[in-house]
Amino acid sequence: MDEHNITRHDYGGKVETDCEKFIEGLIELFDDLADFALSRIYKQLYNANSNFDVDTLPKEDVDHFKLTWYVSLAELMFFSMTDQPKLEEIKEAFYDEMEITAQERNASPFLLESRASIPKIINRNSDFVERGLFNAPMSNREDNAPRNRGLGPELANVILEASFATNPIVGPVFDEILETFELEFNNAYGHCSIACSTFIVV
Repeated sequence: MDEHNITRHDYGGKVETDCEKFIEGLIELFDDLADFALSRIYKQLYNANSNFDVDTLPKEDVDHFKLTWYVSLAELMFFSMTDQPKLEEIKEAFYDEMEITAQERNASPFLLESRASIPKIINRNSDFVERGLFNAPMSNREDNAPRNRGLGPELANVILEASFATNPIVGPVFDEILETFELEFNNAYGHCSIACSTFIVV
């Protein structure tokens, strides 16, 4: 048998960056993942009603969705970034950008409310805080029982409740959308966790 030289790549290295570039990339990542999650929601609404038009969703609902999404993912990342020496600077830079975004969307009070409530939801979840458990499938699911448990499903519900719960277009299929959205929020959390763990902000 012929011998072959095998090149092994180590993908565990760290990337140094400054705070401004880190925040710019972080928000871009959040935004791309939010757009994908929204596209899944739009698809389900279209499946439920072939006459559905994205433009019929109020801009305010979408703005609230994105702001809650940004804050939820950011606070989850901040929770796991205690080894970052410039964590407070990162937080400050992030929320500076969020305040600009909220002002552009006429949603500054909504941002303040999300910024106050989301960290409390995270910190009171003992499974996540003490065990790092973000999502756990429920076994032997009964009718109308939750499909998953944990902080992930809880935050997914908070995001949808804050944005689309009172919308008459979304209301009839809210539970079905939530089930899909839980998966998308789980995936987003995983992608962001991997991305953030790579960087050292200097």
